[in-house]
Amino acid sequence: MTRLRYLNTTCAVCGESCRFTIPEAIASIGSRDLDTRPAEPLRSTIYAWVKRCPSCGYCAPDLGKAPEGAADVVKLPRYREQLDARRYPGVANTFLCWSLIQEDLGAPAQAAWASLHAAWVCDDEGNDVPARICRKRAADLLRRAWEKGERLASQAGADEALLVDLLRRAGRLREARAVAKEVLEQNPAPLIAGIMRFQVRLITASDRGVHTVAEVRRSGQPVPQ
Repeated sequence: MTRLRYLNTTCAVCGESCRFTIPEAIASIGSRDLDTRPAEPLRSTIYAWVKRCPSCGYCAPDLGKAPEGAADVVKLPRYREQLDARRYPGVANTFLCWSLIQEDLGAPAQAAWASLHAAWVCDDEGNDVPARICRKRAADLLRRAWEKGERLASQAGADEALLVDLLRRAGRLREARAVAKEVLEQNPAPLIAGIMRFQVRLITASDRGVHTVAEVRRSGQPVPQ
Protein backbone atom coordinates (compact mmCIF):
# COMPACT_ATOMS: atom_id res chain seq x y z
CA MET A 1 0.00 0.00 0.00
CA THR A 2 1.38 3.41 -1.02
CA ARG A 3 1.97 5.81 1.87
CA LEU A 4 0.78 9.38 1.42
CA ARG A 5 2.05 12.68 2.75
CA TYR A 6 1.07 16.33 2.52
CA LEU A 7 2.95 18.83 0.40
CA ASN A 8 2.59 22.52 1.18
CA THR A 9 3.88 25.01 -1.38
CA THR A 10 3.34 28.51 -2.72
CA CYS A 11 2.47 29.04 -6.37
CA ALA A 12 5.36 30.81 -8.08
CA VAL A 13 2.96 32.53 -10.48
CA CYS A 14 0.22 33.96 -8.25
CA GLY A 15 1.52 33.48 -4.70
CA GLU A 16 -1.40 31.26 -3.62
CA SER A 17 -0.73 28.76 -0.81
CA CYS A 18 -1.38 25.22 -2.04
CA ARG A 19 -1.61 21.87 -0.30
CA PHE A 20 -1.48 18.49 -2.05
CA THR A 21 -1.70 14.87 -0.96
CA ILE A 22 1.08 12.97 -2.72
CA PRO A 23 2.58 9.47 -2.42
CA GLU A 24 5.92 8.76 -0.80
CA ALA A 25 8.72 7.95 -3.23
CA ILE A 26 8.33 4.43 -4.62
CA ALA A 27 9.87 2.36 -7.40
CA SER A 28 8.36 0.23 -10.14
CA ILE A 29 8.40 -3.56 -10.08
CA GLY A 30 8.29 -5.21 -13.48
CA SER A 31 8.86 -4.37 -17.11
CA ARG A 32 8.34 -0.94 -18.60
CA ASP A 33 6.02 -0.39 -21.53
CA LEU A 34 7.65 0.22 -24.89
CA ASP A 35 6.87 3.94 -24.48
CA THR A 36 8.86 3.93 -21.19
CA ARG A 37 5.86 3.95 -18.84
CA PRO A 38 6.96 2.29 -15.58
CA ALA A 39 5.27 -0.70 -13.99
CA GLU A 40 3.30 -0.63 -10.75
CA PRO A 41 3.22 0.72 -8.16
CA LEU A 42 5.01 3.77 -9.59
CA ARG A 43 2.71 4.08 -12.61
CA SER A 44 -0.35 4.65 -10.41
CA THR A 45 1.21 7.73 -8.83
CA ILE A 46 0.99 9.64 -12.13
CA TYR A 47 -1.67 11.96 -10.70
CA ALA A 48 1.03 13.48 -8.46
CA TRP A 49 3.72 14.01 -11.10
CA VAL A 50 2.36 17.40 -12.09
CA LYS A 51 0.26 19.81 -10.03
CA ARG A 52 -2.23 22.59 -10.70
CA CYS A 53 -2.64 25.81 -8.76
CA PRO A 54 -6.32 26.03 -7.76
CA SER A 55 -6.16 29.82 -8.02
CA CYS A 56 -4.42 30.79 -11.28
CA GLY A 57 -4.26 27.43 -13.05
CA TYR A 58 -0.47 27.25 -13.30
CA CYS A 59 0.53 23.63 -13.92
CA ALA A 60 3.99 22.24 -13.19
CA PRO A 61 5.77 19.38 -11.42
CA ASP A 62 6.84 21.93 -8.77
CA LEU A 63 4.44 24.84 -8.35
CA GLY A 64 7.01 26.63 -6.22
CA LYS A 65 9.13 27.19 -9.32
CA ALA A 66 8.20 28.87 -12.59
CA PRO A 67 10.49 29.30 -15.59
CA GLU A 68 10.76 32.81 -16.96
CA GLY A 69 7.77 33.54 -19.16
CA ALA A 70 5.53 30.85 -17.65
CA ALA A 71 3.17 33.41 -16.12
CA ASP A 72 2.56 34.88 -19.56
CA VAL A 73 1.76 31.46 -21.05
CA VAL A 74 -0.78 30.78 -18.28
CA LYS A 75 -2.76 33.80 -19.50
CA LEU A 76 -2.91 32.69 -23.14
CA PRO A 77 -6.34 31.69 -24.54
CA ARG A 78 -5.21 28.24 -25.66
CA TYR A 79 -3.79 27.56 -22.20
CA ARG A 80 -7.04 28.60 -20.53
CA GLU A 81 -9.01 26.44 -22.96
CA GLN A 82 -6.78 23.43 -22.34
CA LEU A 83 -7.00 23.80 -18.58
CA ASP A 84 -10.53 22.42 -18.46
CA ALA A 85 -10.98 20.90 -21.92
CA ARG A 86 -13.87 18.46 -21.64
CA ARG A 87 -12.51 15.83 -23.99
CA TYR A 88 -9.56 15.07 -21.68
CA PRO A 89 -9.40 13.78 -18.10
CA GLY A 90 -8.48 16.45 -15.58
CA VAL A 91 -4.97 15.16 -14.89
CA ALA A 92 -4.33 14.89 -18.64
CA ASN A 93 -5.27 18.56 -19.00
CA THR A 94 -2.80 19.42 -16.27
CA PHE A 95 -0.01 17.60 -18.12
CA LEU A 96 -1.00 19.20 -21.42
CA CYS A 97 -0.92 22.67 -19.86
CA TRP A 98 2.59 21.99 -18.58
CA SER A 99 3.41 20.78 -22.09
CA LEU A 100 2.14 24.05 -23.55
CA ILE A 101 4.35 26.02 -21.16
CA GLN A 102 7.41 24.00 -22.13
CA GLU A 103 6.60 24.29 -25.82
CA ASP A 104 6.10 28.04 -25.73
CA LEU A 105 9.29 28.53 -23.74
CA GLY A 106 11.33 26.62 -26.32
CA ALA A 107 11.71 23.23 -24.61
CA PRO A 108 10.07 20.76 -27.05
CA ALA A 109 11.71 17.71 -25.49
CA GLN A 110 10.14 18.40 -22.10
CA ALA A 111 6.87 19.30 -23.81
CA ALA A 112 6.93 15.91 -25.54
CA TRP A 113 7.33 14.06 -22.24
CA ALA A 114 4.42 15.95 -20.71
CA SER A 115 2.19 15.17 -23.69
CA LEU A 116 3.12 11.48 -23.47
CA HIS A 117 2.24 11.47 -19.77
CA ALA A 118 -1.13 12.97 -20.70
CA ALA A 119 -1.62 10.05 -23.08
CA TRP A 120 -1.00 7.61 -20.22
CA VAL A 121 -3.71 9.28 -18.17
CA CYS A 122 -6.10 8.99 -21.12
CA ASP A 123 -5.17 5.31 -21.44
CA ASP A 124 -6.11 4.71 -17.82
CA GLU A 125 -9.49 6.35 -18.38
CA GLY A 126 -10.12 4.32 -21.55
CA ASN A 127 -10.18 7.48 -23.69
CA ASP A 128 -8.60 6.21 -26.89
CA VAL A 129 -9.10 9.22 -29.19
CA PRO A 130 -7.65 11.79 -26.74
CA ALA A 131 -4.75 9.39 -26.06
CA ARG A 132 -4.00 9.21 -29.78
CA ILE A 133 -4.08 13.01 -30.04
CA CYS A 134 -1.64 13.31 -27.14
CA ARG A 135 0.72 10.81 -28.77
CA LYS A 136 0.59 12.61 -32.11
CA ARG A 137 1.47 15.81 -30.31
CA ALA A 138 4.32 14.09 -28.45
CA ALA A 139 5.69 12.66 -31.72
CA ASP A 140 5.64 16.07 -33.41
CA LEU A 141 7.34 17.70 -30.41
CA LEU A 142 9.98 14.96 -30.31
CA ARG A 143 10.91 15.68 -33.92
CA ARG A 144 11.03 19.40 -33.20
CA ALA A 145 13.42 18.65 -30.34
CA TRP A 146 15.70 16.77 -32.75
CA GLU A 147 15.71 19.79 -35.05
CA LYS A 148 17.10 21.80 -32.13
CA GLY A 149 19.72 19.16 -31.42
CA GLU A 150 17.91 17.90 -28.30
CA ARG A 151 17.49 14.23 -27.44
CA LEU A 152 15.29 12.67 -24.77
CA ALA A 153 17.64 9.73 -24.16
CA SER A 154 21.41 9.35 -24.37
CA GLN A 155 21.43 5.85 -25.92
CA ALA A 156 21.62 5.83 -29.71
CA GLY A 157 18.27 4.83 -31.20
CA ALA A 158 16.30 5.19 -27.96
CA ASP A 159 14.51 8.32 -29.14
CA GLU A 160 13.62 6.61 -32.42
CA ALA A 161 12.30 3.59 -30.50
CA LEU A 162 10.01 5.89 -28.53
CA LEU A 163 8.91 7.65 -31.71
CA VAL A 164 7.95 4.36 -33.35
CA ASP A 165 5.77 3.43 -30.38
CA LEU A 166 4.16 6.87 -30.34
CA LEU A 167 3.33 6.63 -34.02
CA ARG A 168 2.11 3.02 -33.84
CA ARG A 169 -0.21 3.66 -30.93
CA ALA A 170 -1.45 6.86 -32.56
CA GLY A 171 -2.44 4.84 -35.62
CA ARG A 172 0.24 6.27 -37.92
CA LEU A 173 1.37 2.76 -38.87
CA ARG A 174 3.00 3.47 -42.21
CA GLU A 175 5.07 6.25 -40.69
CA ALA A 176 6.03 4.05 -37.73
CA ARG A 177 7.16 1.24 -40.03
CA ALA A 178 9.33 3.61 -42.06
CA VAL A 179 11.13 4.86 -38.94
CA ALA A 180 11.65 1.31 -37.62
CA LYS A 181 13.11 0.06 -40.89
CA GLU A 182 15.38 3.08 -41.21
CA VAL A 183 16.80 2.40 -37.73
CA LEU A 184 17.26 -1.31 -38.44
CA GLU A 185 19.27 -0.47 -41.55
CA GLN A 186 21.75 1.33 -39.30
CA ASN A 187 22.61 -1.88 -37.35
CA PRO A 188 21.63 -0.51 -33.92
CA ALA A 189 22.51 -2.01 -30.55
CA PRO A 190 20.78 -5.34 -29.76
CA LEU A 191 18.24 -3.75 -27.42
CA ILE A 192 17.09 -1.22 -30.01
CA ALA A 193 17.19 -3.79 -32.83
CA GLY A 194 15.05 -6.22 -30.85
CA ILE A 195 12.48 -3.56 -30.04
CA MET A 196 12.32 -2.37 -33.65
CA ARG A 197 11.80 -5.89 -35.03
CA PHE A 198 9.06 -6.45 -32.47
CA GLN A 199 7.45 -3.15 -33.45
CA VAL A 200 7.47 -4.17 -37.12
CA ARG A 201 5.56 -7.33 -36.15
CA LEU A 202 2.98 -5.28 -34.27
CA ILE A 203 2.63 -2.81 -37.12
CA THR A 204 2.14 -5.63 -39.62
CA ALA A 205 -0.67 -6.95 -37.42
CA SER A 206 -2.17 -3.41 -37.14
CA ASP A 207 -1.73 -3.72 -33.37
CA ARG A 208 -2.04 -0.33 -31.64
CA GLY A 209 -2.09 -1.75 -28.12
CA VAL A 210 0.26 -1.38 -25.18
CA HIS A 211 3.23 -3.77 -25.03
CA THR A 212 6.24 -4.14 -22.75
CA VAL A 213 9.97 -4.70 -23.08
CA ALA A 214 9.45 -8.09 -21.43
CA GLU A 215 7.31 -9.12 -24.38
CA VAL A 216 10.18 -8.32 -26.70
CA ARG A 217 12.36 -10.73 -24.77
CA ARG A 218 9.68 -13.43 -24.81
CA SER A 219 9.28 -13.01 -28.56
CA GLY A 220 12.79 -14.37 -29.08
CA GLN A 221 14.38 -11.08 -30.05
CA PRO A 222 18.03 -10.76 -28.92
CA VAL A 223 17.45 -8.22 -26.14
CA PRO A 224 20.03 -8.02 -23.31
CA GLN A 225 18.80 -8.71 -19.78
